[in-house]
Amino acid sequence: MSDSNRVSACVFDFGGVMTLATMPDKVRTTLDRLGVEWSVVTEGYAKFRRQLDGNFISFDDMYDLIFADNDIELSESDKKELIENDISSFHPCNEKTLAFMREIKERGYKIGILTNMPTAFVPSFKKYYKDFIALADAMVISGEEKMYKPQRRIYRLMTKRLNVEPEEICFFDDVEANCESARSCGWKAIRFTDVAQAMREFEELVTRDQGSGVRG
Repeated sequence: MSDSNRVSACVFDFGGVMTLATMPDKVRTTLDRLGVEWSVVTEGYAKFRRQLDGNFISFDDMYDLIFADNDIELSESDKKELIENDISSFHPCNEKTLAFMREIKERGYKIGILTNMPTAFVPSFKKYYKDFIALADAMVISGEEKMYKPQRRIYRLMTKRLNVEPEEICFFDDVEANCESARSCGWKAIRFTDVAQAMREFEELVTRDQGSGVRG
């Protein structure tokens, strides 16, 4: 590209960006029945999530570890219910994000999807988010690659698959640590809180860096 500072590709996170949920809230139903505090899962996720994202442990393993840490015995049927509720928590899509992705795709930007996701979730992702996936020029799923955000190598892999310079990428993620790591790799990054905010900051970015909010 003649000007590698011009944004030519937009990369989107999954959870909290494409989804309406950021945690597996449906798991609460099972926890309530078992008399287990929600904090058991939130703290367990904080401890074991990266191992799950990299596909180094399974959902079964993660919930075994979480409950073992809290000296709670979990039956196979309860664990199955937890996993089913965990995955289905993320089925509702953020249609506003989809509309945003379609708009910028029509404007000529490449689209990437970069997500921390174990392979067990991939079939569900492909079923419920097929319209998002159809827009993607490149995709990197952590569990398939045995790496995860915020590791810098996963951003380098995404850059390679998009076939652009790092400085040409604008990244949308709801986690600041992931945005910071992207910036350290040369990407531009916008911490996503909602679609209106992301769209506004994106227009400000391309106007500043390209001299116009619309690519010709």
